[in-house]
Amino acid sequence: MFGLGEILSLLCALLWALAVICYRKAGEHSSVSAMNLFKIVLTFLLMIPTLYFTDGFIPPELSSEDWMILLISGFFGIMLADMFYLRALQLIGAGLTGITGSLYSPFVVFISFFYLSERLNGWQIFGMILVMVGVAVISLRKKSLAIAHPPKIGFVFAAMAVFCTALGIVIVKPITTELPFFWIIFIRTIGGLATMLIFNALLNRSLNPLSVWRNQGKWWLLIGAFLGQYLSTMVWVAGYKYTDASIASILNETAAVFIFILGWLLLKEDMNPRKLTGAIISVAGVLMVLQMAG
Repeated sequence: MFGLGEILSLLCALLWALAVICYRKAGEHSSVSAMNLFKIVLTFLLMIPTLYFTDGFIPPELSSEDWMILLISGFFGIMLADMFYLRALQLIGAGLTGITGSLYSPFVVFISFFYLSERLNGWQIFGMILVMVGVAVISLRKKSLAIAHPPKIGFVFAAMAVFCTALGIVIVKPITTELPFFWIIFIRTIGGLATMLIFNALLNRSLNPLSVWRNQGKWWLLIGAFLGQYLSTMVWVAGYKYTDASIASILNETAAVFIFILGWLLLKEDMNPRKLTGAIISVAGVLMVLQMAG
C-alpha cells in the first residue's frame, strides 16, 4: 500500500515546499530567469561529485534513442516548462498560475494512459479529484483575483508549463528501470541546461549564472536551489521509478499542503478555515489513492 515510490513522491513534495519557503525568504532581489539558470547550473555542478561517488564517470551503455529521450525530457521538463511558467507569471501573476498547477496530475494520468498504458481505478480517480480540489481551495486567494481581466493567453502558458513538466517525466519512465539513476538526472540536466543556454544566447540574454550572487537573500536562494532543484529532482524521478507515474503525480500535488503548513509555522502566514479545509480535502485524497494502490 505504501511503498518506496509513494514515500519518495511525498518527500519530493515536502522538499519542494521547503524550497518555496526559502525562495520567499530570498525576496524579489533577482529575476526569475536568473534564479532558474542559477538553479540548473548548481544542479549540474552538484551532479558531478554525485556521479563520482555513486554510478561513476563512465557513461552507461545507452542507445541513441535513450540519449534522445533523456535530452528531450530535459528540454521539455526543465527548459520549456520554466520558460512557459515565467511567461505565465508575467501575464496572470503567481496566484492564478499556481491554481493552474493543479492540472499536473491529470496531465500525467492522461499522458501515462496513452504512453505507458497505466490505468487508475475509480477510487484512485476520485482521490485525484479530491487532491486537485484541495489544492485549488488552498491556492485560491482574493489577492490572486486582483487582475480584473487576466489575459487568456496567460492561462495557456501556465497550462503548457504544467504539461511540459508532466511530459518530461512520463517519457523517461520506461527507461528508469534500465539505466543508472544518477545518470538519468545528469543527462536530463544537460538537456535542460544546453537548450536554455542556446535560447538565452539567441535572445542575447545573460549567460552568467552567478549574476544573482550579488543580491540580498543569496543564501536563502542557495539553500532553496539545493533543496528544490537538486534533492527534490532526484527524489522526484526516483518516485516515478518505484511507483506508477499516475500515483506519483497525485502525491506530488501535496506540495501545496506542505507549503500551507510551513508558511503558517515558519512565515507566520494566516491559517483560515478555507485553507484548513483544503488541506484536509487533499490529505483525504492522498489517503484514498494510497489505500487503493495496495
